[in-house]
Amino acid sequence: MDFLGKYKEFPQALQMLTNIDLDLQKEGVSLFDQLSLFLLDESYAYDVTPYDVIPFARIGADGIHYGFLTDFGRVKNLEEAFIVCISPMNFGNHVKIIARNIAEFIDVVLTLKDASTIENLLDYSTKEEYHEFLDWVAKEESTEQSTYICDRIQQKLNRKSIDDLYEYVEVIVPEHRKKVAPIQTFDTLGIVSNHAGFNQETFPMNSDSIINLKELEDFFKRNDDETKLATIRNLQFFYLIQEDDELKELVKLEMQKMGLIDEVNRMEL
Repeated sequence: MDFLGKYKEFPQALQMLTNIDLDLQKEGVSLFDQLSLFLLDESYAYDVTPYDVIPFARIGADGIHYGFLTDFGRVKNLEEAFIVCISPMNFGNHVKIIARNIAEFIDVVLTLKDASTIENLLDYSTKEEYHEFLDWVAKEESTEQSTYICDRIQQKLNRKSIDDLYEYVEVIVPEHRKKVAPIQTFDTLGIVSNHAGFNQETFPMNSDSIINLKELEDFFKRNDDETKLATIRNLQFFYLIQEDDELKELVKLEMQKMGLIDEVNRMEL
């Protein structure tokens, strides 16, 4: 699996989920059929997929997929990586961390009994929205077959559904993320840092920006790697890299200087 880069293999929790899916397929069902969860064994990405995200599953509609946030290779073990939902067609609100790790992502799936409904969480932020959503899920999404599969996953992996999904996704996950990634970015993922300061320089941009390459090159020269990575996140979030070949080459060069070979390779997927 070359697309995993330095990580070589998926974490054990995901491998166990894959084995469950293989057993289910022998019975004529699957995680995809019943839970809209198609596990990946090859590279998969859209232009808006953050370069430090390794996709591991998709839902089969609108390009929606889930991936491990490697924090530009700083994560040592994918078991510990935050899980990101990417919804390419939901531009401007297309990226969100929805679990602290793969095990808790499985808990989110068990809670909703359908991986495709997780994408709704990109648009929700209040308790009221969550409660209405969960009421709808309880009425519309749960089937005898999906409940059976979720029970099987719960027993095999020793996981459980989440009592308060709003508290978990909107409070616990962001608080935990902010502690390790205090440098803010427009995609809300942030950048991991042990010494983020109040005087950190930012490169101004929005979705309509035309980037002056000389100004950006000077900006990169006078700033540290973490500031550069925050800028690269923002450029990708606003879809600016994908629309400008010269800008793309400049970003690739900066990542190569930082030794981010896996991330550079993902730019070409």
